[in-house]
Amino acid sequence: MERTYPVKVKQVEGGRFLYIEVGRREYFKPHRIVWIDPKLVTKGRDTDVVKFPARARVVTTEKGTIKLVADEDHVTFDVFIPCGYRGSSHIELLHPVDATVVDYVRYESERGSLGASKGLLVTVRNGEPVKVKYVRTGRLYGAPSTGIQVHTLSGVEDVPVDDLSDLENVKA
Repeated sequence: MERTYPVKVKQVEGGRFLYIEVGRREYFKPHRIVWIDPKLVTKGRDTDVVKFPARARVVTTEKGTIKLVADEDHVTFDVFIPCGYRGSSHIELLHPVDATVVDYVRYESERGSLGASKGLLVTVRNGEPVKVKYVRTGRLYGAPSTGIQVHTLSGVEDVPVDDLSDLENVKA
């Protein structure tokens, strides 16, 4: 599934820098700030946006700054698992284990009392799928509580898992 984020601009004396806010903490403050390469920005309806999956890679500097840099050899996926009402979600990366990962949390209310969803920005080599196992709690209204998602450039395949024996079969 394609996810988009609106691009924000930081104007300083030295120039103009683009960034996106990923996730939400208490009182809707951004959980992560990701600085964006201008090549990744596309025109949206009302504002400029960054679309995931993106042909880019996540780079973390020594100071901890997160940058999304355009790169034709890598793809960055935004893996997001929404929680249930007043619940939480958890994501575990199954494949590839050596991928670059940036995690984030998205509170569904000001203090997170209505739920806390998890997400990952995962960078892999171009053409390589991303496989994650997820668990979510809360009121799900019929949605699966556990499962495995396989993310590729063509889309997302969701495989519900009801018990651990099914999970072992899917891992193989």
